[in-house]
Amino acid sequence: MKSKLYIRTDGSPSIGLGHLVRCIALAKMLVDDFDIIFACKQVPETIIEEIKTDGFQLLRLDNDDDLISILSPDDLVVLDSYELESDYQKSIKMIGCGLICIDDLHEKTTYADLVLNHTPCVSPSEYPAQPYTQYALGPNYALIRPAFLNLAKKGRLPGKSDSVLICFGGSDSRNLTKLATEVVLDTKRFKKIIVVTGAAYAHHNTIDEILREQECVLHYSNISAEDMAQHMSEVDLCIVPSSGILTEALTSGANIISGMYVSNQRFVFENYKDANAFISAADFSRENLTKAVETYFSQGSDKNQQLVDGLSGNRIQNLFRQLLNEKNFALRDLASDDAELTYKWAINENVRRYSLSRGKIKFEEHIAWLTRKLDDPKCKFYIASLSGKPVGSIRFDIDGQEAVISYLLDPAYHGKGLGATLLKQGILSFIKAPHSANLISGIVMRENISSCKTFERFGFVKQTDGENYKYTMYIGDENRNI
Repeated sequence: MKSKLYIRTDGSPSIGLGHLVRCIALAKMLVDDFDIIFACKQVPETIIEEIKTDGFQLLRLDNDDDLISILSPDDLVVLDSYELESDYQKSIKMIGCGLICIDDLHEKTTYADLVLNHTPCVSPSEYPAQPYTQYALGPNYALIRPAFLNLAKKGRLPGKSDSVLICFGGSDSRNLTKLATEVVLDTKRFKKIIVVTGAAYAHHNTIDEILREQECVLHYSNISAEDMAQHMSEVDLCIVPSSGILTEALTSGANIISGMYVSNQRFVFENYKDANAFISAADFSRENLTKAVETYFSQGSDKNQQLVDGLSGNRIQNLFRQLLNEKNFALRDLASDDAELTYKWAINENVRRYSLSRGKIKFEEHIAWLTRKLDDPKCKFYIASLSGKPVGSIRFDIDGQEAVISYLLDPAYHGKGLGATLLKQGILSFIKAPHSANLISGIVMRENISSCKTFERFGFVKQTDGENYKYTMYIGDENRNI
């Protein structure tokens, strides 16, 4: 039986459809592992039809608490909304649900287990979050539909410099579609202009006027992801806003002109601009659009950097499976009869390869060491189990206000994402235990790429420590009651 995954998001002509579109993309990545229920207060009929056609359920909400009232600890919840406050996240966590937040603004304190943001050049340090929060940041976690994932994998085919695609998303309340079409027509250099409007676009009459006069303009309304991907693959330039459609356009390898026209696009616009992903049209004024198109023609065959590789679905699927595994994951205090088990792990060749202490370990020495750790009030030592079977250990050695982390996994469980689960659960257990530390750290060999990535995914700060890396995180007293 699949676990339930609730996706709480909204969309309408006034607030846009971007949240719904990227959440549908996420749902398609996860459909093999979950029964997916969209929980919405606002959703257009065309999107309702798409949700149901894709085999997902729809729960219509009168208010936000309607969702809280039906959740159980076994559920996972995705939140993608600028309107929901931090207290709403806390309510979900108090139930015991796994919580994932799609957050490209990082303005509010988050209590999420996982933060998703496919905008480039974003750092965990920008989020007011919890010590247990993991981060999936950057285009490697692009929330885009299967047609665009496949387009990214194919690579770029030669395009034509005299063809352009214009799309401003599902609603385009300011009718920038018309403005952009007029700008590219004024250049008299495009032989083919593809205009795509969304389900909530309300200015069809203005486009119809252009169509009657310009044979080079082709208009498509509310087309499928497959058709959009095909059109993007056939043009050399896409003009799109800094929203979800920008990430989709990046998969085509085409040149891109992008800008921002509402405040919640600012972070996306600035970060993709810093990543050299597009030619900037700034605020999409006529003047700035014209300059951007002139830049496109003047730069010749140079391309903006392609950032999306089409593998984000696999990465995101693994992260959600990790959250599912947490339901069967537990820590307990080390006991004296764990000597043989911990010795077997400690002397394993795969474990020793990344150990900071390379000397050969005798069983008697291990017994003496383990006894000292058991008797040491400044050591918090835990054994981890998955579905009741021991899989690893984690300990915290306290020195003043700093606690140094050491953890290992049974090699039989390597490559399953359990290192992150072990580190997370260890942090949670340590925070709740009595101690004087307000800083946790880990020393990792540079060659131990897996452990390096695990610490970085939790937002630990990396510093060079001799031949190794030292990762640190401030935990503080305010986190004791998490």
